[in-house]
Amino acid sequence: MRIARRPALAAAAASLAALALAGCAGEPPPPPLAPRALDYTWLTPLRLDVARVEIVEGYVPPRLPPHVDHRMAVEPRAALERMARDRVLPWGTEGTATVTITDASMVEERLPRQGGLAGLFGSQPSERYTLTLAVTLDIRGGGALRGGGINGRAEARVQRVRTVNDDVPQAGRDRIWDEMLREAMDDARGMNVEFEFQVRQALRSLLVPEGMPRPNPAAVEVQDLGPPGSSPPAASSAPRELAPAPPRSPDPATPPPGLVPGPGGTPGMGTLGTLPVRR
Repeated sequence: MRIARRPALAAAAASLAALALAGCAGEPPPPPLAPRALDYTWLTPLRLDVARVEIVEGYVPPRLPPHVDHRMAVEPRAALERMARDRVLPWGTEGTATVTITDASMVEERLPRQGGLAGLFGSQPSERYTLTLAVTLDIRGGGALRGGGINGRAEARVQRVRTVNDDVPQAGRDRIWDEMLREAMDDARGMNVEFEFQVRQALRSLLVPEGMPRPNPAAVEVQDLGPPGSSPPAASSAPRELAPAPPRSPDPATPPPGLVPGPGGTPGMGTLGTLPVRR
């Protein structure tokens, strides 16, 4: 009787495999993900008592496994650059604010597979993705309204982790990556909230009060700097996008919970210590 059962078990396993393949073949893959617009101008601007803002690409994508951030529809470093450009505004006559993107990575980790029939026919977790965003804001020689020569630093860091099953196609993973980036930038514990909180905590004396007019635009510039060791380009107020270059949204989305559009309250979430303002 035991010998007679083996063909039956084999037939059952073959039937399960055929059903699984038929189910997969009957589901059309989701359409490819289109790049979404980036726009943070609807959030509270951070007006600093400095004459210039520099944006430094301190993170260079390795473009090799296990990193996958270069494969995302919107690269995380592009979102961080847009945040810095839209929110950190020079509103003084002397000093420099340098925003450095220190981490914008998405790392893929392969997970061990289960054995047995469950591992052979059932869907199971196969990869874990970790998104890390980190920026620093350094002030050198700012604070003309308070006598000048003020230095300071604020740091912000957030991280998101998501596990994906082996039956999720690449188009589905693209959407998951985009959701992770959107949440890491926009939710109540995201980078926009964390960054504003840290700046208001560490650089409070360098924030220009609401309603104060902007100084002569000729004394204000925004400059992008490449990775350390590279030659800086000429100063320009025109945006220089990272690849890919999503257009700015003409109609920004409704702010998610935790973010304050326009003048308003201070977010209250912090995960990384800051250095105090010093003369």
